[in-house]
Amino acid sequence: MLLFTNKLNRAIAAITAAIITYFVLVFSEGKSFSVIVDLLFGTPDDQFVNLHSLMLIVGMMFIVQISDEAGLFQFLGVLAIKITKGKPLALMSVMCTLSVIFSALINNLLTVMILIPLTITISRILNIDPTPYIITEAVMVNVGGTFFSISSIPNILIVTESLSTDSPISFNQFFLNVGLFSLLIAGVTIGFFIFLYRAELREPRKRTVTTLEEFNPWNFVQSRRLLFASMGSLILLIVLLVSINSPTITPDIIALSIAMVLTIFSSFNGVKPRDIMNKFDVELLLYLMGIFVVAGGLEEVGIIDVIGIALSNIGGSNPVFQMIFIVWISAFLSSLIDNIPITKVLIPIVGSMSAANNFSFYALSFGANWGDNLTPLGDNILVLNIAEQHNRPVKMKTFWKVGFTTTIIQLILVTLYFTFFSKETYLIGLILGLVIITSVGIVFIISKYGNEQVKSYLNKAINKFRSIVIG
Repeated sequence: MLLFTNKLNRAIAAITAAIITYFVLVFSEGKSFSVIVDLLFGTPDDQFVNLHSLMLIVGMMFIVQISDEAGLFQFLGVLAIKITKGKPLALMSVMCTLSVIFSALINNLLTVMILIPLTITISRILNIDPTPYIITEAVMVNVGGTFFSISSIPNILIVTESLSTDSPISFNQFFLNVGLFSLLIAGVTIGFFIFLYRAELREPRKRTVTTLEEFNPWNFVQSRRLLFASMGSLILLIVLLVSINSPTITPDIIALSIAMVLTIFSSFNGVKPRDIMNKFDVELLLYLMGIFVVAGGLEEVGIIDVIGIALSNIGGSNPVFQMIFIVWISAFLSSLIDNIPITKVLIPIVGSMSAANNFSFYALSFGANWGDNLTPLGDNILVLNIAEQHNRPVKMKTFWKVGFTTTIIQLILVTLYFTFFSKETYLIGLILGLVIITSVGIVFIISKYGNEQVKSYLNKAINKFRSIVIG
């Protein structure tokens, strides 16, 4: 309730809940102090899954903070915007693409903290309304969160949990089964945003475009050596995660090793390690540790098993239906509560369902990440706060309508994805997919080549839909 109502700092709420959990386990269940260690860091039975998650997140924090200090993300953002020459549709496409790329490599929160102020700055230079760009970037950030196994904390939790199962999910497997489809969804979503906003986006004046072209991206770079080192570290990280699949050299060890080398290098290039660590999201780490204890406590006393059986009964015995059920239930739960505790609680539940396989975990990744856009709650509150701080407020109602509509479309498409790639429901998925493609094709043909009266009715219907969504 504290998380949902946003009445208390999330780290304090999680730690308080963890302390309550500890007292219950010790005084009611007769556990010893060691139970808190097991819940925080994991046990040999689950291969210390929580510790691996924390180490991977810390490693990524080092790499991301140094890259940010070097100006890597700001440099790429301004460079990409210069390429568009201020053209609105191109600018929206580029900003959405940057949102996906950044969130695939770094923390979602850091992505919006970089891109939203940058977008507002560019909008002031071009004298345009930043609202469409802010909303679309916020939505695309969560799409990018499903590209790689390291792209979001729910993904990290899911993949590290799979290490303790008979079929651990590798970096490659995750990308092939989740990332590639997310790439397709990213393209569809950008196209949908262009469809929604094409009439609202206006061309900037030529003088402002000239001003933009005079921007030098290198002005955002403090040290070129550090920038190239940061870029090389991110590329090396992805290459090693793809090529190394060892129980000894795990993803968290790889990330921490690269992070330490980059930190030592940066210390000789004017960036002090203390300054890097001072910018760490300590709140996130404390929040995660609290959630680990609470979720572990639920599992310890058998509540997870009870919920898992109940959800399994709702989902039925059909594995495809269960995966679809996981997508939608995790999405709507993540829209109300932060997706980290939802993922942590649902992981063992998903594992207990009859459809227990890697595709069940993939379904959880889609739902937990994309469901964040169903409402302006969760991480999107930060987007609204940043926009308001920069005197470019975005109405919560406007954000809610666009985010909800877009996410429902995405969830329908991922439902078709699971239906199409299952032997039992392949034909159903194929038929539904053809119906959707055919319907879109017919609407497009009519809008281009139909008689004037039909085109008029169709345009009125489309414009009404657009006005309802974007208000």
